[in-house]
Amino acid sequence: MPKKRNESFQVLRDAVIIRKRVTQVLKFLALQAQKRLENLQIDFEHAETCEQCNSLKENIRAEKFNQWLINEECRLAASTGSELTKSLRSANTIWPAYMSEFTERRNLMNKALAACNVLQDELQYIAEAVYADKNKFTALMLDIETLFRQIKSVRQADNRFLKQIKDV
Repeated sequence: MPKKRNESFQVLRDAVIIRKRVTQVLKFLALQAQKRLENLQIDFEHAETCEQCNSLKENIRAEKFNQWLINEECRLAASTGSELTKSLRSANTIWPAYMSEFTERRNLMNKALAACNVLQDELQYIAEAVYADKNKFTALMLDIETLFRQIKSVRQADNRFLKQIKDV
């Protein structure tokens, strides 16, 4: 296999690793939110005054919303991670001989680039909207940016196909 072909498979491998890391971070957040909600509900059961009950009810409502938000963001991030790896895997199955194949491969690479951007946006939003430790997201965001540049590099390297493309 030519070196460039190996590079595109390396990018796919890196995308799968990033997808797994995103899932792990979101799993941690979801479990953390669930635990906080359970603790608040236990506190509510043991509240001694109406004032404590009212305060805890308000906290429980806020925590339920945070849990809902995290779950929604988890669904979106999981879907986006799937789109990222699916697009890269599909692009890697195309070794273009015709312009339509070249265009399809490029469009799939573009979808993967877009998925990287969406993942970064979602992680940024989660870090700001939820009580998340932003430092947990920094390394992941940088790795997604590196993956974005790798995909662009593979996409640019695909221009080598243009010399051998058949018009028909």
